[in-house]
Amino acid sequence: MRVSIIVATALCVLTGGAAASDAPLYKTRDCDKEMVQMEMNLCASANLDAANAELNHVYQKLMSQQADPKSKDQLKDVERTWMSYRDKECAWEIGPQEDGGSIWPMAMDNCLQDQTDARIRELKSQLDCAEGDVSCKK
Repeated sequence: MRVSIIVATALCVLTGGAAASDAPLYKTRDCDKEMVQMEMNLCASANLDAANAELNHVYQKLMSQQADPKSKDQLKDVERTWMSYRDKECAWEIGPQEDGGSIWPMAMDNCLQDQTDARIRELKSQLDCAEGDVSCKK
C-alpha cells in the first residue's frame, strides 16, 4: 500500500495533477520547492483549500443560473453526492492513514485536489453551454 501511495504522489507531483495543456483553474503554491514532509503536507493542504474555494465559486455561479427551485435543489443534491463520492474514492485510492505514514496527508490532499479539479472542469462546462444545447442543465 505504501509503495502505491508513493508512486501515486510522485505522479501527481510530476504531472502537477493535471495535463500540461490545461490552463490553471486557480492559483496554487509550488510544492516542489518544499523539502520537509511537513511543509509538503501544508503546501498540499493549501492547494486543496484553493481548489475547494474555486469549486465553491463555480458552484455558486452555476447555482445562480438555475431557473427554478427544483433545479437548484437537484444541483445541491448532486453536489453533496459528488463530495461524498470524492472523499470515499480518495479514501479507497490512498488507503487508511495508519498505513500511509507521514506522506499520507499530502497523498490524500493531492487526490482530493485532482478530483476537485475534474469537478471544477465539469461545472465550468455547464456554465459555458451554448443556448439550446440539450446536454446542459440550466
